[in-house]
Amino acid sequence: MSHSDIAFWNDPRMPYVETRKACQSRICYKAHSHATFSIGAVDQGQSRFSSYLHTTENIEAGSIVCIPAYIEHACNPLPDQAWSYQMMHLDLDWLKQLLEESVTERICNQIPELVPEIIKKPEIYQCFCQLNDTLFDPERTILEKEQSLVETLTQIIFPSLQLKQVEEKLYLQQHLKHLVDLIVQYEHFLSLEQLSAQSGISRYAIIRLFKRNFGLTPHAFQLNMRINQARDRLKSGSSVVDIAYDLGFSDQSHFHRVFKSLTGVTPKQYQSGF
Repeated sequence: MSHSDIAFWNDPRMPYVETRKACQSRICYKAHSHATFSIGAVDQGQSRFSSYLHTTENIEAGSIVCIPAYIEHACNPLPDQAWSYQMMHLDLDWLKQLLEESVTERICNQIPELVPEIIKKPEIYQCFCQLNDTLFDPERTILEKEQSLVETLTQIIFPSLQLKQVEEKLYLQQHLKHLVDLIVQYEHFLSLEQLSAQSGISRYAIIRLFKRNFGLTPHAFQLNMRINQARDRLKSGSSVVDIAYDLGFSDQSHFHRVFKSLTGVTPKQYQSGF
């Protein structure tokens, strides 16, 4: 698939939303997570959605999938097939201001509390498509785009969600939060030995905590976090070399490989979209 088959939309006047459209894509992603609340739509073909916190399921055209922040997932075309899709990412702090407190307490937590959800309602899909068309339309004003985003989210998409919670037995919240705080605090990647020494938790227990709550190993979680940070810095115009160094990657090629495996595009392609 050529880069021209992927289109990004982002506007500095609406920094809390980023969206993309991909046409006839055959790119497959590794299991990953986002620091944003994500909404995807299948336009053509079929996709296989998988997550540690959701039953693996084939998603057909006309379906919507909502993925809470920090939830491990993968959404890829069926073998030897292409698919077309849309994907929107929403900033959590902005969502807190937009939605009711009872909802944001669950969708905006750094430790995930909600499972992914698939919506198979044609009217919801059409509304999401209309929203994305508005965002991509250069003839629409920024006020029209903002209004369309707010109305679609608050009146159509979020009211249709069931907001099923992760089972409480999966949590050792205090220990997990401490580990996440350690990872966020350090600028370099932390090994299992370092995490164990800093937290007083065994290496096995650390792996189990991350796999149960994020569906990712501690190292995969750190890679995801760094790539999410890299996306923000690429949008702000930072150089790929500086980003790779600052985020602790061994070299630029390592950063390039990881970024593409989790986003489907190279750092330069992603940056050129903004």
